[in-house]
Amino acid sequence: MEKLKILFTIMLLSCFSIAAKAQNQHELKPEAGFLILKGTSNTSNWELSTNQLIGDAQFTAENGEIKTLSRVTVDIDVTTLKNEDNRRMSKTAQKALLAKENPVATFFSYGFSQLSEETKTLSGNLFLAGRTMRVPFSFTSKQEGDVTWIIAKSEVKFSDFGMEPPTDLGGAVQCNDEFNIEVRLPFLTSAGLNE
Repeated sequence: MEKLKILFTIMLLSCFSIAAKAQNQHELKPEAGFLILKGTSNTSNWELSTNQLIGDAQFTAENGEIKTLSRVTVDIDVTTLKNEDNRRMSKTAQKALLAKENPVATFFSYGFSQLSEETKTLSGNLFLAGRTMRVPFSFTSKQEGDVTWIIAKSEVKFSDFGMEPPTDLGGAVQCNDEFNIEVRLPFLTSAGLNE
């Protein structure tokens, strides 16, 4: 019986090892991806973005389409989130996001589930403003040269992370609680995706 347990354990570990080798690790191309936050206020729409992302993913792809995605890790420098046209808004948003106390936001996920041929869903843990929440992202993928892009979107609330929506001008401008997250992640691949 003991030999049977050992044999079963060896077989199980071998299966995990083969599965891990089938998934190739790909690094994010430096300063080529984007995190974009979009929302509305009682006066206008707003948008913040940064290209300061680092991370990697394990996936297999075929003809530019991701077939399996076993892990994604992305770290975002929250202190670099800004609105190019409005420096005041950048400061207000970073304060609301508690960027000084929590300068790095992290998304970490294992696996995905298929929604349709065009759109897939990926659920993972997002650490933002000192709090971790489970967040689902819908995503698509495409290939451009030696880069496989993952474009993922989700809608969350400031209150989900214990934050107050940003306000400005003595409360005259008030952002809504809901906002959208979009990430554009360029993962470097070797020559061809059918590895």
